[in-house]
Amino acid sequence: MFFWIREIAGWSLVLLALYWLRSGILLIWDLESPQIIQASVIVVASTAVLRAGIYLIRLSTTSRLATQYVQTQGVREA
Repeated sequence: MFFWIREIAGWSLVLLALYWLRSGILLIWDLESPQIIQASVIVVASTAVLRAGIYLIRLSTTSRLATQYVQTQGVREA
């Protein structure tokens, strides 16, 4: 059940990162005064958050699949 919390947190981080990427791109596209340095900091931070979100989604999917496998196959003792 804990994997649902990870998945929701992962998707939330992905959405937050996409919003930050959009904000960084809008800072660059401002024709009157493009803010390149500020935009690059936002883009780098959003890339790190995006990677963390994708990692949480992968982790929750793997956890869910492993739990389903153990439930269907049973635990074998070595």
